[in-house]
Amino acid sequence: MHIRYVARLILAVSSIALFPVTGLAAQASSPLPTSKPAVQVKLKINEPYYVDTFKADIDRLESGLNARSGQKIAIASKDKLNILLDTIDMMLFRQFCDQQIPPIKVSDADVANQIAQYKASLGAGATDAMVEASLRRNGVFTDVKTYVRQDLLFAAYLKTKKAAEVKAISNPSAADVLKAYEDMKFNLRRPTSYRFTMLTASKQGKSDGDKKKAGDAMRAIAGQLKLNPSGFDDYLVRGAVDPQGAGYQTIPNAVIAKTAESKKQYSALYDAIFKLKEGEVSDLIEDDASFSIVRAGVFLPEKQLGLDDFIEGLTGAYASGANPYASVLALVVNELRNNKYAELQKATRDDINAKLRMEGTITVSLANLSGILDDPEITALKALKSGGYNIVLQ
Repeated sequence: MHIRYVARLILAVSSIALFPVTGLAAQASSPLPTSKPAVQVKLKINEPYYVDTFKADIDRLESGLNARSGQKIAIASKDKLNILLDTIDMMLFRQFCDQQIPPIKVSDADVANQIAQYKASLGAGATDAMVEASLRRNGVFTDVKTYVRQDLLFAAYLKTKKAAEVKAISNPSAADVLKAYEDMKFNLRRPTSYRFTMLTASKQGKSDGDKKKAGDAMRAIAGQLKLNPSGFDDYLVRGAVDPQGAGYQTIPNAVIAKTAESKKQYSALYDAIFKLKEGEVSDLIEDDASFSIVRAGVFLPEKQLGLDDFIEGLTGAYASGANPYASVLALVVNELRNNKYAELQKATRDDINAKLRMEGTITVSLANLSGILDDPEITALKALKSGGYNIVLQ
């Protein structure tokens, strides 16, 4: 696993959102008063990064990786070193932003608003713990507020110092869009699919008694619809306007692809839908997550999607989190912008890091790191001076 620059937040509300915030993750957690410094960084002021905080960052990343894999993973010494080097870069960058005229700052309100957006992107009822778990799964090793503040700080720097480049990215030429479409075309093919509308009652977070109650209610609805399928619209509206009162929610115009992946991921739903004719209503469908009833909509044959098509039914590289009601054109433009923005981020980050590593003074406490990093990484730290760092070894 390579930690450097792995901390990338992928919580966009829609795949058509312009420029999801990504960037540089650093740490500035409050250390214990008795903690020993791992490194001290000075560009404007002398700022320590403490051993206790370093260990906490390692523990956070390990817990996130373990939650994702289900296995016990210990962060390798080389990846611990990468955490340390990333943190040095970000401490330098934060001080660099303070030196700008006027200083580049991010307010507490900006941080709170961004965290609220991340939370909303995870769905109704998302908690702070869910946001943190999502960050950990994506390799973020800092606390949430520090990560968000640093990410926003880098975005603010680009907006302030690279305004012309950002503006150019936001207005791509027709030729660039058409070329991007050709490059993406192979992955813009909709497999044979079925559009459907679903009434669904979730089992998540419910007691056994509540699950039974929801199942009995949905079973009764399925029985009514078997006698009178035309009553589906009445139930559709109830679940749409008052899901809490109805005991279920309506999901209109969903699309499921006729692929092995869909069959594996949604086996009960898949088996039920592809047995229906257009307009038919299913019996009750139960799986580990929910009780559902579906009405089959329009059968969608396999198709190479054009720029003016909707992306509903799309699978593979561009399907995750995609808005099914967005056009392929919007998807391509967004992908092009995001790729160009990522290139600008990387080039800017690399230039700044190279400059600040030489301008700042980085004092490394080898004795304090000897119990955390293995000998090869301690040796690598000693060699950083030849790699463009202004290092002082203690």
